[in-house]
Amino acid sequence: MKTEHELLLVYERDLQIAHMIQADFLPEVLPQMPGWEIAARFHPARVVSGDFYDAFTLANNRVGIVVADVCDKGVGAALFMSLFRSLIRAFAQQHYNLSWLDILNDERGKPSKGVRSQAPRIGTTALKNAVTLTNNYIANNHSRINMFATLFFGVLNPATGLLHYVNAGHEPPLIFSADGVKTRLKPTGPAVGIIPNREFGIEQVQLEPGDILVAYSDGVTDARNPNGQFFGEEKLLSLLQQPAPSATAVLDRIEASVYAYIADADQFDDITMLAVHRA
Repeated sequence: MKTEHELLLVYERDLQIAHMIQADFLPEVLPQMPGWEIAARFHPARVVSGDFYDAFTLANNRVGIVVADVCDKGVGAALFMSLFRSLIRAFAQQHYNLSWLDILNDERGKPSKGVRSQAPRIGTTALKNAVTLTNNYIANNHSRINMFATLFFGVLNPATGLLHYVNAGHEPPLIFSADGVKTRLKPTGPAVGIIPNREFGIEQVQLEPGDILVAYSDGVTDARNPNGQFFGEEKLLSLLQQPAPSATAVLDRIEASVYAYIADADQFDDITMLAVHRA
C-alpha cells in the first residue's frame, strides 16, 4: 500500500500530465493574415483550467475565434473544457450543413425530397452548427453533471473585416480604436450546455482599420487585490481609452495592470484574453 507521501506524488504527477494535455488543446500557432494580428494570453488559477481560447481557419478563408469559460474550477472544469473545445472546433470546421436532413440522399444519389442542395452561407453556418450542436450534445448527454460554458465565438472575414458572432452568455468583448471604446458585443443567447434546442442569435459587426477586438474571461474583471477588492470593469475600460499599436500591446497592457493589482494575493480565477487587430 502506498504511503500518503507516495499518493501525493502520484496525484501531482497526474495533475502535471493533465496540464500538459490541456495545453495541447490550445493553439500552438495563431492564424496570421496580411493586415491582421491575433494575440492571446492564458493564465490558469490552478494547474488546470476551465477557460480556453482558440483561433483556427475555416472554409473560404474565414477565421474562427473563440474565448470560453466553463463553470467552476479545477479538474472537473478542465475535463469539460477539453470536451467543449473539441466539439466547437470539430462542428465549426465541417464544410457542409450538419442538419441530418441536409445530408441524407436517396438510393439514386440525388437529394431527398425537401432537402436543400445549395451551399450553406459561409460563417453563419459554422456558427450555427458549432454552438447549437455543442449545446445539444452537452445538455442531452451530461445534464446530470450540470456543467456549462459561457462562450464567445466569432467568424471573421479578413478580406472585408466583417465579423459574425454568437455570444453565449459570455463577458461582452470590446472593440476600441484610437478614439476609445466603440462598442460591446453583448450576449445573443444563454450559456452553452444547459438546455437543449435553445436558440442562439447571430449578430455581425464591422472591424474597421485600426480597430482592436478584445475578448476575455471574467477572471480579468474578477481579479482581486490583497484586500479582496475586484479589479472591475471600470479599470479594464480605462485601459482601452488609449490607443494601442497592436493586439499584443493591448494584451501586455491589460496583463501588466491586472497582475500589478493582484500583487501578492492568490489568483482568484483563470485569466484568458484574445485580441484581434486590423492594421
